[in-house]
Amino acid sequence: MAKVNNNRKKELIKIKLSTILQKSSNNPKFLGVTIIDVNLSPDSASAIVHYSVFNPKLDTADVTQALNEAGGFFQAKLARTLKSRNTPRLRFVFDGGFDHADRISQLLNQIEIKDEPTETDL
Repeated sequence: MAKVNNNRKKELIKIKLSTILQKSSNNPKFLGVTIIDVNLSPDSASAIVHYSVFNPKLDTADVTQALNEAGGFFQAKLARTLKSRNTPRLRFVFDGGFDHADRISQLLNQIEIKDEPTETDL
């Protein structure tokens, strides 16, 4: 039962943080930032927030630093919307999975596909 509750809380935090990023933050570094996943500790005291950036002009190290510096702001906003005893301490980590998948897709598209050999070629 606790696992289900933890999964629901983690999804709720993900949705609430996404809303806070879109509506409440004024930092231009946060434009194009998308929350990908939240890993919540078993006691819900801390959470690792995985994010992705869809703006290639932004440096991910700068965005990570800005997000972690604004962690108190996000935690305070989250505390107002969550109906729980404690609000987890947030740590933001860049998730490059989409960039990696995009790079693989580009490489696969560059491969010249040759026709399969026919019986006459054998």
